[in-house]
Amino acid sequence: MMVEFQFLDNRVKRTKRDFYNALFELLKEKKYEQITIKDIIDYAGYSRGTFYNHYKEKDDLLNEIIHSLFEEASKAQRSSYINERSINVQTLGNEPIFILRHFKQYGKYYKILLGENIQIDFHQKLTNMFVNLYLEDFDMKHPPDGNIDKNLLNKYYGYGLIGLILDWINADFPIKPEEFSKELIKIFKFSLGAIQIKQKSYTNN
Repeated sequence: MMVEFQFLDNRVKRTKRDFYNALFELLKEKKYEQITIKDIIDYAGYSRGTFYNHYKEKDDLLNEIIHSLFEEASKAQRSSYINERSINVQTLGNEPIFILRHFKQYGKYYKILLGENIQIDFHQKLTNMFVNLYLEDFDMKHPPDGNIDKNLLNKYYGYGLIGLILDWINADFPIKPEEFSKELIKIFKFSLGAIQIKQKSYTNN
């Protein structure tokens, strides 16, 4: 089945979307370093000149795909608290963690990027993206202890959460995002008092 980046429909030309799809279809069959620009343009049905109108090399195409996915992931994460100043963890109910829906919706792309046919360290790129987002937006409120470094504490929770999410992706989403959200909220309630939303340095575009 053809991979389709549906969220790109209103943002990029059809040509780019075809190149995105071509690269992912090829990654199902061979390693990234074995894929040539000729492979990509032949699969997408375009000329070499058309490819070079958009990219200097195939790495530019891959990096653009990763950037697009991360941009969508950030929007999904922030959509749940864009108008909030803080989150009282202890009063959370079954509110969905929207970034989980993003990972599930685009799970086949993430699984390919996390797979053995990609030689870049996408695992580390994804981890860094998530932790940086976490550090930018959140200030975790833990039971007071003057000896706890807040930056290290925030990193601790950020790395722990993305680790659980990566396990969930690699296990091929054994439970639905809504059920996974419930389990994560239980963990938050066990270990946190509140999450302060930092003064926003982003916009909800």
